[in-house]
Amino acid sequence: MNMTSLVHYGTEKITLNGREYLFEDFLKIEPSYSAPFGFSVRVYEKGVRHYISDGANSLHLPLHDPYCDAICNREGELARLVALLQSEKE
Repeated sequence: MNMTSLVHYGTEKITLNGREYLFEDFLKIEPSYSAPFGFSVRVYEKGVRHYISDGANSLHLPLHDPYCDAICNREGELARLVALLQSEKE
């Protein structure tokens, strides 16, 4: 089963649907994305949990979020972009 999920900690990596990507590559398809102001962490597992955190405080958000779902639905596009970028390096 492929769970719709987004896990974002800081500016190095982001995980979409269980696959990890460089945050800088992700921003190429979602340039306006950022965790809500003041929070460096977002964890979204559709229907299971959704919160943002600044490391000391957490704020729970709706378990169904159309914005996060839309991002997760673009994971295939991101995977193709990463493959293209990798082939250009070789």
